[in-house]
Amino acid sequence: MTRPLLLALGLALTLPGAAFAQQAIEAGPIWNQNHANQVCPAVAAAHGGSWTGHWWTTIPSEMSVCQVQVAAPARAVEAGPIWNQGHADQVCPAVAASHGAQWTGHWWTTIPNEMSVCQIR
Repeated sequence: MTRPLLLALGLALTLPGAAFAQQAIEAGPIWNQNHANQVCPAVAAAHGGSWTGHWWTTIPSEMSVCQVQVAAPARAVEAGPIWNQGHADQVCPAVAASHGAQWTGHWWTTIPNEMSVCQIR
């Protein structure tokens, strides 16, 4: 399923199959590109990401945002019973792809002989 891309203050961009999301993070006023080159890498690092090189002003002389790439959150998705690592290597990539995501390599059993989950991002 493809989700529409939304570019707005504080909304993450989710791309199908991507392991990263982009967020616009408030950074106070940024006056020019040189100032952005100083401010935005620190803003990105404070949020566990990296600056994409993009920024824009949202309120003149008051607020700008830096576009930051951050790892998309991982989540567990039910996959039916998985019997061993070899079976997980077959099942989990397909489960992740069906959700427009990537398998992280992790899986676990939640109900013995009935249900396991694959961790996807």
